[in-house]
Amino acid sequence: MHNDNHLKDAALAYAQRGWPVFPLKGKEPLTPHGFKDASLLEEPIHTWWTQWPEANIGIPTGAGVGFDALDIDGRHGGEETLEEWIQEHG
Repeated sequence: MHNDNHLKDAALAYAQRGWPVFPLKGKEPLTPHGFKDASLLEEPIHTWWTQWPEANIGIPTGAGVGFDALDIDGRHGGEETLEEWIQEHG
């Protein structure tokens, strides 16, 4: 692991787990093709987090990665919607 940047270290650790990563500024991708640029390779990950050391870490979700993500927006009724969905689908 590299000690110069904890975000780079985390991105590399995720890639070692088999989760492709890509850099974000907030929620906006910093690479030309966004999540399609996600990589498991150390070289691009090292380059990205050297260029953008404060970049957030994006991980594409879905069948290609093997897990999904659910974003619950509590400010807009998301918790209630989630509860309804759980009651309906288990």
